[in-house]
Amino acid sequence: MIRTLTCRVVVAVLMDYVDGTLAASTRRGVEDHLKTCAPCRDFERAYRATPGVVRRATGVRPSKESSLRQLWARALKRQAPRS
Repeated sequence: MIRTLTCRVVVAVLMDYVDGTLAASTRRGVEDHLKTCAPCRDFERAYRATPGVVRRATGVRPSKESSLRQLWARALKRQAPRS
């Protein structure tokens, strides 16, 4: 029996869900939760919009293989102050 995921758990694994790297059972739990939780659906939409926001803000064009985590790391590295 799969337990119902809480908002806290869904938010914690959302980046991996969007990247497609979650185990199938966890992915199904996230999808079930998103069906009934409008705030988490909004959060998911914001995660999915992030690459476009970063691209417009920094000019970074991710490859198809890039994950959100890699995209953020490259963008933050470009924006880091030079010492």
